[in-house]
Amino acid sequence: MRIIKFLLIILLAVILSGCVQDKGIILFNSVPITQNNALHDQKVFKPGAKVYFLFIAPKKMYNDLIRVQVFTLTDKAALGGEDMLRTKDYRLMKDERYYYTDYFTLWEKGRYVMQVFSHDDLMHPLAINYFYIQ
Repeated sequence: MRIIKFLLIILLAVILSGCVQDKGIILFNSVPITQNNALHDQKVFKPGAKVYFLFIAPKKMYNDLIRVQVFTLTDKAALGGEDMLRTKDYRLMKDERYYYTDYFTLWEKGRYVMQVFSHDDLMHPLAINYFYIQ
């Protein structure tokens, strides 16, 4: 019986680990992100406040550009409740091949999602995270 359980656990681990893709991380904060506060992820912001973000790539990026998209989740939007607010391409510096940080400001209350893409694959995001403006 123990052998069957052990083999079942190994089989599940192999099957499930094959389906997992490397994903990056997006962290948000209300103050500029530094080494001291990088892991203090914040999800709720006030209208008009700066939303600082830190994107950490799953592995070293060899292309020069990433695309950052922010969209709102709403019941009023036509495309499945998503309304694109902003799309911006950022050039990565040589010392930023594993991360990128910047900020933006939103004025409307709501639920928002940010996703980051590599410029060589605009169909599959490297990272996705959500936040709120309240």
